[in-house]
Amino acid sequence: MKLELTRSTVRQSGFTLIELITVVTIIALLFSLVVGGFTYADRYSKRQKTQVTIKAVRSGLENYSQEFGGYPATARGAEANTVQIAKKSYLAVGAKCLYQAMSGDGFDSIDMSSPGAGVPQSDGELDLNEAKYVMLKDMPKELWVKNGSNFFMIDGFGHPIRYVKAAPATTGGAAATPLTVNLSSYDIWSYNEDDKNLTATSVETTTSEKLRVASQVWEKNW
Repeated sequence: MKLELTRSTVRQSGFTLIELITVVTIIALLFSLVVGGFTYADRYSKRQKTQVTIKAVRSGLENYSQEFGGYPATARGAEANTVQIAKKSYLAVGAKCLYQAMSGDGFDSIDMSSPGAGVPQSDGELDLNEAKYVMLKDMPKELWVKNGSNFFMIDGFGHPIRYVKAAPATTGGAAATPLTVNLSSYDIWSYNEDDKNLTATSVETTTSEKLRVASQVWEKNW
């Protein structure tokens, strides 16, 4: 009799399988909520950093335009290559030009109208001759990165910030040569968390509805 009571007591004090599954499910749900909340907060923080960066760069571009009479243009052939980040290939057209125009660190990627040989390249440091070309004062290291021999501006996600200057509008007969960008001056954009359309250009120049939808996560000036 005493043995049966002990067994009954043990059965009553333990968890049933359904109770264990319920507890595990609740723990998993709470864990997913915590992780999901952290992921959202992290993504939001990176997007905010990207917005601040692009606003600062746009201000720097206006300073550049006032100083030199126009926005910077990428030197021909300077950035036909792509850069590799986390095993993904990013088209870096304009990103290196943008870095040099904002930081003053070199200008071999900026179209200087046939500047000739010996044009200073980016090395991550400023010398006395370069300091006067700085458009973003005290630019923090978090806004740019070195990738191989390339220096370029990055967004909050570590992706290159794309930049392209508009081609001059010319008229040939009845039709005008279309601009290469959506705005009349320049386009600047970041892919943010989009990790699939890394070589896409201005979305308005494409008829791909898929790309238009994907570009909703981009940070852009148009």
